[in-house]
Amino acid sequence: MSLSSDPVGQRDDVQKTDEQCERELESRVTSRTEELSALSTQLLKMIEGERSELAKQLHDELGGLITAAKMDMSWLSARIGATLDAQSTEKFNSVVQMLNQAMMLKRRVVENLRPSLLDHFGLGVAMRSHFEEHCRKAGIDCIATLPEESLQLDSTVQLTLFRVAQEVLVGIIGRGGAKNVELVIEPTGEGYIMTIGDDGGSMETNLSKAMPSARHRVALAGGRIEAESRTDANGAAGNQVRVFVPRSA
Repeated sequence: MSLSSDPVGQRDDVQKTDEQCERELESRVTSRTEELSALSTQLLKMIEGERSELAKQLHDELGGLITAAKMDMSWLSARIGATLDAQSTEKFNSVVQMLNQAMMLKRRVVENLRPSLLDHFGLGVAMRSHFEEHCRKAGIDCIATLPEESLQLDSTVQLTLFRVAQEVLVGIIGRGGAKNVELVIEPTGEGYIMTIGDDGGSMETNLSKAMPSARHRVALAGGRIEAESRTDANGAAGNQVRVFVPRSA
């Protein structure tokens, strides 16, 4: 007895198998993507928590030690300062100067870890201070247009905007060539839009490569982020990053 084959049926079976494999693969990719997203979220929370704790320790403990040392130096100066020779006075003043520098360094490190201005005075004050200080050091002119009133945003979302702005500014300074930076935060009906523009070298507009951390932070806040590089009619280059965050995630 001869066996007959059914090519059409075999093709249908193969097609069903391929479709089933594709669905399983898509399900696995979706599941793994969700797992990675949850892991990234947890890592960001852990990083911010560790930064906050380290900033507190530096402020309280290291700040207390430096302050105590300065007070002791002041006590010594009042009692033996007039009896020191020129060389000893120079060394004494050098120690005082180093303590002052250590205090300034401590403040910069603490502010980078956890901006105290953000906690005490809100996003507008913290953002303006950060941009003006770092742009001044980099020799870049900065214009900041920020709302006068407090932003109606959760503290975690305000921290998100601050960290994203930090990352964008680091990129601007790192690429070089920028002479002007403009920061604008404006309210909309649904939330706030933050725009950061510069006239420096072209940036990587593929956010998954250029600013993966910023993209993930903004997504967690329920917002969106866009970036573009362009050249005007005069041949001048420019970059712009726009971030939208809703009033409630």
